[in-house]
Order: sequence, then C-alpha cells, then structure tokens
Amino acid sequence: MNSKLRSLGWLCGSTVCLVLVYFAYDHLVKPARHAAMCKAHLTQLSLALRNYHDRCQRFPPACTVGSDGTPWHSWRVYILPELGEQKLYDAYRFDEPWNGPHNAQLGSRMPGAFGFRGESSAKFLAVTGQYTAWPGTSSSRLREFHNGTSKTIMLVECADSEINWLEPRDIPIEQATKWRKAATGPRLTGRYDRAAVVFADGVTRALNDTISERTLRRLLRTGPTGETKSAPDADFPQPRDASSFAKTDVLPYPTMPILPGRNCLYCATFRIAWDQLRKSPNQPVAVDPAPAIATELNRVPFSLDNLDPGSFFAKTVDKADVVKMKKELQLRFPGATGPSTPPAETVQEGRVLYAYLLKSLPFADAFNGNTGPLSFPRGSKTAQVASFGQSLEAHSLVHIADYRTDEDFIIELKTQSDRDVMLLAKIPAESTLQATMDKVLARVTSPNPQHTRFNLDHRESLRVPKLSFNIQQKYDDLVGIEIVGSTYSKSGRPELIASAEQGTAFVLNERGAKLESTAEIETDISADIEPTPLPPPPPIRKFHFDRPFLVLLRERKSQEPYFALWLENTELMEPWPNAATEKPAPP
Repeated sequence: MNSKLRSLGWLCGSTVCLVLVYFAYDHLVKPARHAAMCKAHLTQLSLALRNYHDRCQRFPPACTVGSDGTPWHSWRVYILPELGEQKLYDAYRFDEPWNGPHNAQLGSRMPGAFGFRGESSAKFLAVTGQYTAWPGTSSSRLREFHNGTSKTIMLVECADSEINWLEPRDIPIEQATKWRKAATGPRLTGRYDRAAVVFADGVTRALNDTISERTLRRLLRTGPTGETKSAPDADFPQPRDASSFAKTDVLPYPTMPILPGRNCLYCATFRIAWDQLRKSPNQPVAVDPAPAIATELNRVPFSLDNLDPGSFFAKTVDKADVVKMKKELQLRFPGATGPSTPPAETVQEGRVLYAYLLKSLPFADAFNGNTGPLSFPRGSKTAQVASFGQSLEAHSLVHIADYRTDEDFIIELKTQSDRDVMLLAKIPAESTLQATMDKVLARVTSPNPQHTRFNLDHRESLRVPKLSFNIQQKYDDLVGIEIVGSTYSKSGRPELIASAEQGTAFVLNERGAKLESTAEIETDISADIEPTPLPPPPPIRKFHFDRPFLVLLRERKSQEPYFALWLENTELMEPWPNAATEKPAPP
C-alpha cells in the first residue's frame, strides 16, 4: 500500500513538475525567444533600409502604383537586394502587379526577416500616412525626420497580420494608434506581450502597454508636432502630347527664343540623355545630317555636377538590356516606369540612352491654398486661375530677393531641401529663355540698392498660380540622322537615331513643388538592305533624259566628285528654235 502511495505521489509530483516546466516554457521561454527573434528581424530590416537609403539617398515608398492607378508593388520588394535576395528580386516583374500571374508564384518565397518561421504573412509592417516615415507613394529622407531618428518609429510588429509579404499594404497610422482596440487586424500588437518596434536609428524596443495614443502618434510621425509637410501629391496629370498645348513651346535647351504670347518649358533631362552620345565629356556628337537642334545640343554639355546624385539616373544600355535598366531604375526610384523602348531579342540591334530626374520640394509649412481666383492674362482677355498665398505660419518661407515695382520683382520660396532654390521672377522677358534666366540670377546676386526689405510684411500679400502639367515632347528633327563614327556598331553598319522624346511633369501648390522628367533616345543599327531584283531589260532600250537628272563629274582616282548638277527645269538648257506652244508635262 505504501509503495502504491509512493508511486502515486511520484506520479503527481512528476505531473506538477511537467506542468510547471510547460508553464515556464510557454510563459517565459517562448516570449523570450520570440522577443529575441523580433529584435533580430527588425534589426536586419532596419539595416537593409539604411543601406537602401545610403545608396538611393531616400527610403523606398510604402508602395508604388501601376498603370491602372492602383498599388502594385511593396517596399518589401525594393529592399530585397539589401537582404541578400538578389535572385528573388530579379525574378520579380515590375510590369505586372504583385498578384499577377508571374509574381503570385513568388508569394511562398518570403524572406524570413519579414515574418515568423513557417508563415507567409508579413508581421513587421510600415506605419503609413501623411507626415510619417512612410507617406504613401512618396519617399522620405532621414534629413526630414525633424523629431530625430531616435524618436521616429520605422517598423512595428503586427502579430495578427495576414498580409502577404508581396502585397503593397501595411498599417495606416489611424489603425496603428488604436492599439489593441482596433476592431479588425492588422493591429499593432505582439504575439505574446508588448509589440516590438524599430526606430530610424536602428534601435529596437518593446512598446509599453501604458503608452498614450498621443505619445504613440508623436513617435510615428517625423515632425516635432506632427505637422511637417510632405511633398505635394505625386499624382501628376495624365501625360499629354506637346502638340495639344497650342501656346507652349518645349525646349530641348534654354537658348531658344521666347516668342510673344507663348510659354517656354525647358528641363535638362534631354541634354543629359544627349550627352551620353558623346565619346568624351566635351566632344561634340558627330551626326549626319546636322540639324540645328543637334548643333545647339553639341555646343554646351550639361554638367551633372549641377545635380544631386540622389535626384537623377542616367544610363545607356543595349536594347536587349532594357529590362535590367528598368529594374535598376526601380531600385533607385521606386515607381519610375523607365524607358518605353521594348527590349530587343539580341544585342547590337541598337541602344537606349535614358535620363530620369526627380525633385521633391515640400514647404516646411503650408501656404494658404484657398485664396480665391486669380486673374491672369489670356490673349487680349483674362482668365481666372487657382492660386495659393501667404499664411501666418508660412510668412517666414518667403524671401524677397529683389524688388523694383509691383510689376518687377523676384522672390524665393524656401523649401525643406537644402540643395535647391525656388525662384519666382515677375520681370520683363529677354529675347531667349537663357538670357532671362541669366538676368534673374544676376539680379539675385546684385539686387536693387533701394531694395532693403527682404521679408514679407504681414500687411503685404502673396498670390501664386497653382501649376499642374505633364507634357510629352518628341524631337522629330533628330530622327533618322546618323551618329557618325559610332563605336557602338561592331558590324560597321551605321547607327541611326530612331526616336528622341522627353516628358516633364510638374506640380506647384500650397504644399510645395514636385518635378519628374524623363528623356529617352533610341538608336537602331541599320540592317543590310536586300537589293530589289531588277526587271529584265526590254528588247529595245531608250536613254531619254526627259525627267529630272543629275550631272556629276569626278576624277577617276578620286572618290569625291568635283562637280554635281541636279537639273529639274529647262532654265539652264538651250531652247529649241521656233519651239511650239508648251504642252502639259507627261505623267
């Protein structure tokens, strides 16, 4: 009996021990292991994001939209190379959405850093929204984190997320700040206890359950009070061909004349694309024939020292490598569509010279965007246009660079970019756009001596028209010309320009300005032309020069003629005496 009791006691004791061990494992070991795993994954993601920022001078946007205007690609795809997943990145196709026929097959290949072992849902999400580190389809930069990197959250743990890692969806700030009270997932919550987060400086922490919504919102935003303005909407108007703008001239270089009553638009991207044709930085591109546009493009190269390396992309590739170029562009500028030239089947069929420029220039504070209509001349009449103007907060963003009269002045609107200057000049135009630009810069350097008030007084008014356009220009004068002495063609056949075009999209409103411009030059290697079989000669031939013809003289040992005459009328021909009345020319 005693032995049975001892056995029963041993069994009960063992059971209790097992329960205690299981309890300890389930409530102590599992959470600790999970916390360590979250820290490792968030640290890895943070490092990948920082490396991406170092390479591209910006973070990837939370998502990018496709041709149908809906979100297609997630930030998670853009940092794959930084996670050591180059092959997976190369397998992804940017010409279809994340759930397209090809990309959907990659859904099961989620890198471990995005979630938990054995699952395919992303558990570490970006918190999206205006004024956050992830402002939708726009990119943010570390220098815009005015709270400091140690007080700005980059990624959060959402243990109940069922978002496919490829899906361009994360957690909006409104949802995140609801904490566990949100009605549906994903919620900002941990699997066992407190949710893990990583800050922009790479430090991971577990959020305290007692954190207030106000404090959490401040940590999820980039500004001191959450009011730092992001760039204006990235949704440019739909592109329109330049021919549909009846009173606007798109200039490939700024030295062209300003014509009365016409707008002149110039952006440097086409010059950047053209300069890639040069064999050396200052060597002109030899072309045949040489239209005026090529001569002027050759005259002065555009120095890339004028641009922030993080704001542009310039590259020349064989047509067969167009897809690789697009992926490289997407990696640096997520959402950029890249060249329109389809890839060639083989190398040496031609090349693509491409330039891309992106400038995002938000104001630190928004101007008043509802100042009412502004009258602006349109021919002999005036039109009413939308405008923005000063507000109490934005007064400090206006610097009067030079002033003579209310009809002759130059102002600077200060943006968050320390690299860029935005000047607006209401001055008489010079003969060319270049001369007008030179005059503005000279006056900014040496303003009117009588001008001593450089700040906008609160009694003074500012009204600026809102701008929004997307113009596509084709430079047909360059099509068909030969790039003489091209070293690209290995076959010796001439290289011809097949197309030359430029697109410029621009927005200016109360929140700031945004510019996106592309330029693309496509060349072809002319193919050998199969000779057309000649018809057999007639039995009796005639050599009658009764149609226009050419007279050409050259020395036998010379390849270059010393005389050539094209005859298309009888003015140089001796007339027949007593010629009859003229008759209609034979067809």
